[in-house]
Amino acid sequence: MPSPRRVSIRRPAALAPQPPSALAALCAALAQALSPALAAPSPTLSAQQPTSVSGEVTCADCVITLDTMATIGGWEDAGLHVITPFSQVAVDRRGRILVTHLSYPEISVFSPEGEYLGTVGRGGTADGEYEAIAHVNVGGRYIHVFEFQRGRTVLDHDFEVVRTDRSIPQVLSSVVTDTDEVAFALHVPEGTGVAHQRLVLDMMGRTVSFGGAEPVRRGPQMQRFVVAGDGETFWTVRQQANRIVRWDLEPEPAVARVFDRTVEAFERDNPTGQSWPRSLNVGTMLDDNGLWLAWQTPDAEWTERISPGEPIPEVPWQTVLDGWLDLVDPSTGQTIARYRGGDALLGFAHGSRYLVSYHEPRAGGAYIYLLEPKLSR
Repeated sequence: MPSPRRVSIRRPAALAPQPPSALAALCAALAQALSPALAAPSPTLSAQQPTSVSGEVTCADCVITLDTMATIGGWEDAGLHVITPFSQVAVDRRGRILVTHLSYPEISVFSPEGEYLGTVGRGGTADGEYEAIAHVNVGGRYIHVFEFQRGRTVLDHDFEVVRTDRSIPQVLSSVVTDTDEVAFALHVPEGTGVAHQRLVLDMMGRTVSFGGAEPVRRGPQMQRFVVAGDGETFWTVRQQANRIVRWDLEPEPAVARVFDRTVEAFERDNPTGQSWPRSLNVGTMLDDNGLWLAWQTPDAEWTERISPGEPIPEVPWQTVLDGWLDLVDPSTGQTIARYRGGDALLGFAHGSRYLVSYHEPRAGGAYIYLLEPKLSR
């Protein structure tokens, strides 16, 4: 464990950003569908029948390991106020680590060598000023800053404002292509098979939707999704339920498969009403191994449940939550391998393939780790 008051980066050469592959088919569909006005939604999503899949691990000899690529943490060092269990992390194309927290209208920036470089942004309503940042993601040329209620701000890699889009819907998880189009998912309040639509946002702030007849709306989402994608597919996973939806992008984006996974550890603490802590999917990432799914459950020794509006106890987060990582076979929805650890997982760092975990040592302070998942057989 690093000593307090320290910000360190391990193996900085390996921390080079790894951008997501360009969603070529998605961008082609975007170019055809977008017009100077907001594109009309496409037909209602077909009721694709879900496939029920057991969450049991299918490969007894498969092992997931997590290599620590970077550590940021300490007590009172500059910039570390944003390191909490609710932090969002991104890695930009220069390898800098960008950390945000919804309570602060700014981005804390750390260099690949571990030096705190300062903050970007401040509170306010002008361009480059923020209220509550939902997450930051990175495309081929730009950094995309998404707020909960105030749309998107596009920055270049010198953190200069390129444009601000205030009318877009709430984007809580995204895939950003090399050409800086953004793919995300929203809840559709109608009785369709998968109850969401997949949307694409271009650099001009225009949005086109696939799979939902409802117009694009701003404001809070009834359901939240984490998303991943590559040049052929786009994936959505509900945060509070183990439903995985695969979109095929050619010849036109359409739902191809819906998997309903039954994972005993997840379902064991997944109440209908809201409470904390509870089971939650926190991030997903697609690579050559398959679909990685990060999730969390309450620690078995923590029995207290908090209703909405009640204060969360001030205790080390690892005493409350356990972190899990599943590798899912994209063709069958079955679980290839599983990892379980004592630290809470916060999801994947946007713009990279690194998993983010959070730890509070007994001596005080807080730490974020960037971890590279690997599969061995």
